[in-house]
Amino acid sequence: MRNPPKPKKVQTPDERVDEDLRVAQFYLDSGSLPGAYLRAKDAVRVEPDYSETHYMLGQVLQKMKKKDEAIAEYKAYLKMDPDGDRTKAVKRALAEMK
Repeated sequence: MRNPPKPKKVQTPDERVDEDLRVAQFYLDSGSLPGAYLRAKDAVRVEPDYSETHYMLGQVLQKMKKKDEAIAEYKAYLKMDPDGDRTKAVKRALAEMK
């Protein structure tokens, strides 16, 4: 008799988002903007109240030259985390897009 396959470990939403953000950053660094966009968008969908997801999506959208969408994501970051680690970078990015 065969042994049944071992069940795969199910990711928590936090683990899923962390993986999405790591992969999105990898794609962004390697110039694969569509891949980065899909993973960042997925991270926002899973954890919409996590500022880091909006920061990553803002970065991707800025590189894709989708200015209005990038500004909206950066503003979402600032609203959620006005004194966060990435606040300076977000404000600099917003200034560059004006």
